Amino acid sequence: MDSVRPLGAFAALCLVSLVYFPVFSQTVELPSVVVEGLLPMSDLAPSAGTTSIDHAAIEAMAVRDLPTLLSSVAGVIISPTGAQGAQTTISLRGSTSNQVLVLVDGVRITDPATGQTDLSRIDIPLDQIERIEVQRGALSAQYGADAVGGVIHIHTKKKTATPSVDISVLNRAFLPSSVTVGSGFSATTVPFVASALVDGQTLDISARKNNLAAWAKAERAANGYPYYDSNGIRRSRTNADLLSASGGLQASSSLPIGELSASARMNYRSMGVPGTLTVPTPSAHQNDWNGSVSVHFSTDSLFAGALAMDLSPYAQFGGIQYRESESSGTDQHYSYRAGADASLSWLPPWNGELKGGASFRYDRLDSSVVKTSSGSSPQRFSEGLFLEPRVRFGKWALVPALRYDATSDFPSGISASLGVLYDVAKDTVFRSSISSAYRAPSFDDLYWPASGGVEGNPNLKPESAYSADVSVARNDGQRSWSLGAFARYVQDVILWQPDSSGIWTPSNYGNALYPGIELEGSTPVGDWQLCGNYTFLYSFVLSGNLTLADDKRVPYVPVHAASLSASRSVKNFKSAFMFTYKSLRYTTTSNVAYLPSNLIANVRLQWKLGPRTDLELLFQNCFDEQYEVVLGYPMPGFSVSAKCTVHLQGKE
Repeated sequence: MDSVRPLGAFAALCLVSLVYFPVFSQTVELPSVVVEGLLPMSDLAPSAGTTSIDHAAIEAMAVRDLPTLLSSVAGVIISPTGAQGAQTTISLRGSTSNQVLVLVDGVRITDPATGQTDLSRIDIPLDQIERIEVQRGALSAQYGADAVGGVIHIHTKKKTATPSVDISVLNRAFLPSSVTVGSGFSATTVPFVASALVDGQTLDISARKNNLAAWAKAERAANGYPYYDSNGIRRSRTNADLLSASGGLQASSSLPIGELSASARMNYRSMGVPGTLTVPTPSAHQNDWNGSVSVHFSTDSLFAGALAMDLSPYAQFGGIQYRESESSGTDQHYSYRAGADASLSWLPPWNGELKGGASFRYDRLDSSVVKTSSGSSPQRFSEGLFLEPRVRFGKWALVPALRYDATSDFPSGISASLGVLYDVAKDTVFRSSISSAYRAPSFDDLYWPASGGVEGNPNLKPESAYSADVSVARNDGQRSWSLGAFARYVQDVILWQPDSSGIWTPSNYGNALYPGIELEGSTPVGDWQLCGNYTFLYSFVLSGNLTLADDKRVPYVPVHAASLSASRSVKNFKSAFMFTYKSLRYTTTSNVAYLPSNLIANVRLQWKLGPRTDLELLFQNCFDEQYEVVLGYPMPGFSVSAKCTVHLQGKE
């Protein structure tokens, strides 16, 4: 009976939405949804697989956080470990999470210790994001290390013409139901009532005035949602509580010779770590924080506009304190990063552009656990030089790129790419590219101490990858579509697995091949805006003695993935529906054990109650799908979030 209620609620929501629309039929406002952003040819990156999501598209989707938003993009695989605030990693075209470079306003936020980007620690409210660009493919020639699977660039808002203050309060609830506590003869049934209705709350405050913008967010979540264990018994998630606070500040100023902007972000969390269903950690706890400061200067007025320059120095810091039980010690990890990126762009006498630049980065990890063989703190210096000319021949454009990177603890290397663009018609572009990329092992990969059955490997080699893709994309202002094919080959993949003595250690295990197809589209249908995508990704494990003939899939990489969203906006009412589908995912290279496919449906309804007040209802996992994305971590079922926002605006 429990699973019938979400289905009934979902059907009722659809009916209410369809009936409600005609009441405000006098004014219909279609959102500006961009699935495949076709930029001017001079602005296109060499990657043939590029998706741009603008702020209007973000507002029109049935999502409340960054991971859910990104899961609707072609080629993107999000891997959350269950509860709100739990580790959430990202994959592009089947890559590992370590092989995806994530930038916020041009600054890389990858953790130096793990080499991963935990999306749950990027606590930027969606209404503070101006746009997101997802570039799929090997892109080390443009960005240096870690861009093996691709790059995700998040741009935050910086300017506003009208002073404003927005305050919103959100409550998240699960359907009340009974759960079982204990096992065997001691098992008892406990009503799952009042606490389910106030499982989590969020407070958001943002303020803007001219060239200043600030935001703050506080969140509390019990994450006590019900799930079914391996015996089919309904239980409640425990030790998954979360308390977090985050904030950001941006400022910009127009100078006589250019534009200067600065930003700062900070995030702190205190949370329980429940572990997996088979290996629970009922007393584990973690405190973590991270922050960054960056400055960006740009000008296009040098030499009468023939030369443009960008300069971006930045600094980051972060920390993690983890305790597995009340009687155990606390592991402490503190990471630091400082660097700068600089680029010059010259418009030569011929039809084209010449871009070049340099980068420098220093990474350091001070840890109570991770040390080098000499007992010192791991550190790494990285420098890079790149050159990217763009040459036009009528409707054709060639974009070769070459980058040289020097790293203090690995041999120097060269990455290269070649992009080819052809202006098929006024609104249609053909794109293709071939490229190479690499990733240096993280500090944890190299130096994790030999304790508890785990040990790092200081003899690891960097991973390397080669990719090729081709696509045709069209955007006439109202309708857009893109169809592309790709292939990516990765060698010396770093994989943690037990050795002959049972010790978990990383090694350059082997190679993998990822061919696939991506399709994206967006079109208005009457008063609706429809967006959809489909990804076919047929991976091959080429490790050990495995070959193409063995036909083994890479673990946790679905062959089929699709997303469909529909939105409509009227004078006082907005609605959005989103469906995402992932086919089954194998959990081992033997392709025997697997996680079943899942279909997740979200619905978002928003009413404008007055000139300054909005009410929003977000229904997530409307089919109450019981599923896992990562083995051993049950995902939340059907939930309802109610959000009230007050808008205060001054004079322009």
